[in-house]
Amino acid sequence: MGQEKEAKKTDGRVTETDPEKKEQMKGHRERLRERYLEHGMDSLQDYEVLELLLQFAIPYRDTKDEAKQLIAHFGSLTDVLDAGYEEILNANVPRVKETAATLLTLVKGVENRYHKEKGKELSYIRSTLDAGKACCAMYRNQADESVRILCLNARGKIVKREEIAKGDVNAVHFPVRKIVETAVLNKAVSVILTHNHPGGTLSPSREDLDATEAAKAALGTIGVRLLDHLIVSGEDYYSLRENGYL
Repeated sequence: MGQEKEAKKTDGRVTETDPEKKEQMKGHRERLRERYLEHGMDSLQDYEVLELLLQFAIPYRDTKDEAKQLIAHFGSLTDVLDAGYEEILNANVPRVKETAATLLTLVKGVENRYHKEKGKELSYIRSTLDAGKACCAMYRNQADESVRILCLNARGKIVKREEIAKGDVNAVHFPVRKIVETAVLNKAVSVILTHNHPGGTLSPSREDLDATEAAKAALGTIGVRLLDHLIVSGEDYYSLRENGYL
């Protein structure tokens, strides 16, 4: 007779306790963690990144199959991490239950919080590079277009960051009156306008240029300078001032 296998319940899952198989799984999990710690994220394939994450939600198991099934279902590691809680559960991948789905959706939320706080650390705008960093941080992982404003005092300190208009994936309206009101309420000496292009192109449209001129003229009537208008896409940005439009 072959060696008997004992099974026990662990957090709603049946877990094999065959000593040899358990030791093999433990060794694989440890080697994967060690490779990440020693060589970094670039040493792992996409499914291995997901496999490593799932280890924290699915104990005592080799999670390679679950990682590969999730990527096959959603299309890529990025798509898995972009998926919502219910979407992950509805993928019906064995052992990917509530705890694993919560962990996977938490990754993107933590990333967003991290970059939002990092963006807040930049308190003064001294250059276009500073403006670009501040604006990119505000749009991280945002799927729809929106218009935002940075209000600055005389020393270039950011006294207000605010979203002043929302659109869809293709367009957003520039509310010139709201831009002026926000500048007045925050006693801004100068402002930086920014909006995002989720589609990936950084080139300003004719509407973008017209809106910039309208905002510049309206702000000028109250003695506030429009320092720049930045278009953001991912980690890149396009400065209308640097490209001669302001």
